Amino acid sequence: MRGLLILGVVLIIAGIGALIVNVIPVHHTEQVAKIGPIVASKDTETDYFIPTWAGAAIIVLGGGLVFAGARKA
Repeated sequence: MRGLLILGVVLIIAGIGALIVNVIPVHHTEQVAKIGPIVASKDTETDYFIPTWAGAAIIVLGGGLVFAGARKA
């Protein structure tokens, strides 16, 4: 199955990326107050951490799919 092979390679690349980049910063702009035509807003940044075990699990899953895709072909 060529689809399993491709999906496995994509997951391996995503897992390596998750191990290299541990934090994904997300910027939010939220409205704090609105008084007539005047609007006050606040910029905040939230960091989402990717656990190391999640990156390793994605790599293992991708390797399994590559192995399964290579056996079926």
